[in-house]
Amino acid sequence: MFDTELLKTTLQEVADIKDIPCGLISSVVIDSRKAVKGSLFFAFRGENDDGHRYIGELLEKGVYCVGDEGDHDSEMFIKVPDVLEFLSLLAKKRRSLYRGKVIALTGSNGKTTTREFLTTFLSLSGKTVYRSWSNLNNHIGLPLVILNLPMNIDYMVLEMGMNHKGEIKKLSEIAHPDYSVITNIGSAHIGNFKSQQDLADAKLELFEGTGGVIVADISNRYVKEWIDKNKERSNKIAVYQQDSFKSRYNEFKEYPEYLVDNLLTAAEVVKVVEGKAEKLNEVLKKSKIPEMRGETKQVGERKFIVDCYNANPDSMLRSIAGFYKKAIEEGDENICMVLGSMFELGELSKKMHQELVNYLKTLKLLKRAFLIGSEFEKIKHCFLNEKRVVFLGNIKDVVPLLPETGLFLLKGSRSNRLEEIFELLE
Repeated sequence: MFDTELLKTTLQEVADIKDIPCGLISSVVIDSRKAVKGSLFFAFRGENDDGHRYIGELLEKGVYCVGDEGDHDSEMFIKVPDVLEFLSLLAKKRRSLYRGKVIALTGSNGKTTTREFLTTFLSLSGKTVYRSWSNLNNHIGLPLVILNLPMNIDYMVLEMGMNHKGEIKKLSEIAHPDYSVITNIGSAHIGNFKSQQDLADAKLELFEGTGGVIVADISNRYVKEWIDKNKERSNKIAVYQQDSFKSRYNEFKEYPEYLVDNLLTAAEVVKVVEGKAEKLNEVLKKSKIPEMRGETKQVGERKFIVDCYNANPDSMLRSIAGFYKKAIEEGDENICMVLGSMFELGELSKKMHQELVNYLKTLKLLKRAFLIGSEFEKIKHCFLNEKRVVFLGNIKDVVPLLPETGLFLLKGSRSNRLEEIFELLE
């Protein structure tokens, strides 16, 4: 909750001072269905709807409403020139009043699981923690998280996502993190950038924009180069090497290697923040790892490893390699994969999908790979003689061809909706 005085002072910077009735804001929302009396609703325009349509009925319920159009006869209606800018400014003001510590993280892969591990580590050490939830990690989501923050919390853990240059910079200006970490720098969203270096620079905006402590993986060459160029900031840089994590994979054999990397990255951050990071196995068991990130699902005689929340070339190769290695070690003979197309790769899409198929061809014990979606369809003609590789347009087309028994990896970008296979099988 926060007092409407914060609204009034923030309005002074963007519009005429408005006589808002005194009271507490119970929650900040952008979904009109979640607004209750005392909520603060921000009206945004989406592809299919416009939040301004609901302002009239929400005002009648006693909801404060922010919009950039309309002349509602209510002192609870706040008209501003730009709804997003006002949301960002209000969140920035609220962040300035928070006396706890903020930990911010971004990266090409593993942001959400690392966030959850961080939260569990800190909670087990007796700290109160508030974190980003769902996929609220962008220019709208992150301010919403901050504006709903309980002010008596020890730590706020914020996940930051990006598709384009400049986005992390803006989020950092709002969050003003005390500690910052980049989980990794891969090729996610590479199609939105001129080069891998440009993509890396966009991630590194998190380090550029912080006055706090940087927790840096110097195994990553882009991070290492940034550290070398910013030696004057060395008193606020704590380094670790993710490459060294490989020596500890055997301690957590039942988990995918990339998940262990996320756990140990979180541990490195907690060591800097709290001085120590303990109970790693307990953290693994107690953390709320989101669905479709390495979970196991049994359907009849078929065992699925479900890792289809999202995908890019780096995470795809890592997931496939880890799945295949573990299957071989455990003596599985019927190894199959259902892989969805990767998106936002731009001109590199064809090349990266071809490289992935060529990699699959090297996996000698792989029985069959079912390749789903438009990006795989575009390279189908290059692999017409590959009997172990099946190109299909839709996940629905897989079901009749799927072996009755075996171990299956389900991996691909979110828009493929690979998880629908379970409804189809049932």
